[in-house]
Amino acid sequence: MRISGSIAAVVAALVTTPAFAQPVVVADSGDSAWVLAASILGLIAILPGLAMFYGRGRAGPTGFALFGGVAVASLLFAVIGYSIAFGDGSPYLGGAGNAMLGNLSELVDGLTISEPVYVVFETMLALFAVGILCASLGENARPAWLIPFAGIWMLIVYVPVARWVWAGWLGDLGVIDYAGALPVQIAGGVAALAVAFLMRAPSSTEIQHDSRLAVTGAALLWVGFLALMGAAALGGSDDAATAIINGHLAASAAVVTGMAVERFTHGRVSVYGVANNAVTGLAAVTAGAGLVGAGGAMALGALGAVAATLAGMLVSRAKLGSTAAAFSIHGAPALVGAVLLPVFLLPVLGGPGFDEGSGLVAQLAAQGIAVLAVMLWTAVATVIAALLVSTVAPIRLAKVSRPS
Repeated sequence: MRISGSIAAVVAALVTTPAFAQPVVVADSGDSAWVLAASILGLIAILPGLAMFYGRGRAGPTGFALFGGVAVASLLFAVIGYSIAFGDGSPYLGGAGNAMLGNLSELVDGLTISEPVYVVFETMLALFAVGILCASLGENARPAWLIPFAGIWMLIVYVPVARWVWAGWLGDLGVIDYAGALPVQIAGGVAALAVAFLMRAPSSTEIQHDSRLAVTGAALLWVGFLALMGAAALGGSDDAATAIINGHLAASAAVVTGMAVERFTHGRVSVYGVANNAVTGLAAVTAGAGLVGAGGAMALGALGAVAATLAGMLVSRAKLGSTAAAFSIHGAPALVGAVLLPVFLLPVLGGPGFDEGSGLVAQLAAQGIAVLAVMLWTAVATVIAALLVSTVAPIRLAKVSRPS
């Protein structure tokens, strides 16, 4: 908001008087450059990374659905999504003051980056959530259904949850989410699970998966995921370095733990298991990437691998196939990481402790309420959106068999 001429004159008079002199905060080019570069690097995880990681045997159709969904979501986020998530408004939804990315501030309050820079980062997080959903469903869902569904889902699920966590009632409750565990990982995973129950169409066992695509996709996700965690510091600071190294340690711990679990339960270690667990570790530490200590990051990564394994077993028993893979790979580890995060904030475990007036029990309660609220809203809103779009285009893709 611009200051009127008379008030501006008074302010100018005050700041030119030595007794009232205050330091002028301006955008820092180094911080801006870091957030921009890291955010764009995150797009590597979203587009080629997710396409190869989830496509594996049918990367073409998955990539087509992913690119289409990301394009639609990008436009809608710019038109109104960002404004509803972060503009002036209520604790539940923002208004239209920043529609079409208008009226952006030269400086974000409390930060050294401009609002356009912040928009770039938030856009990538929104696209990550949409990308997880599109890539997980792309093997079995019709693109004519999935692409418009992705845009609607972004507006009615991701945008409200992002508002609640970072500028609304969950944030006021004291919920901690450093890099998007709730609106990105948990919402994306739960949404894929909800659609999988509607589709009841697991992928054909006749499709030949390509381990090279899985490993390459996981590697790109590892790199891009770390970049987004570093960008979440909103500046080139020690917090960014902490988030990156914690993310890397969590992924490494998840890989090692996952290999041990797979060896114990199946008698062998698979390439797909290693690729999956690298991503589960990153998802598990997302909520506290820049806050926990190195030991906490390793523990969260290990717990994420166990959670993913258990969730994968449940998905398999429900015969949901790869359609619900995002829940076991992203949703379940992030859920465990978000709920148990307060334990690893304890100073005795290398964490920074809690703010005055808060404590372990209060923070556990806040995190639990947030996870339950996000899961419930995501499941209900996703089903409504899916059924609504299915009145225009069928959800399921015809079963694919191996070419003769």
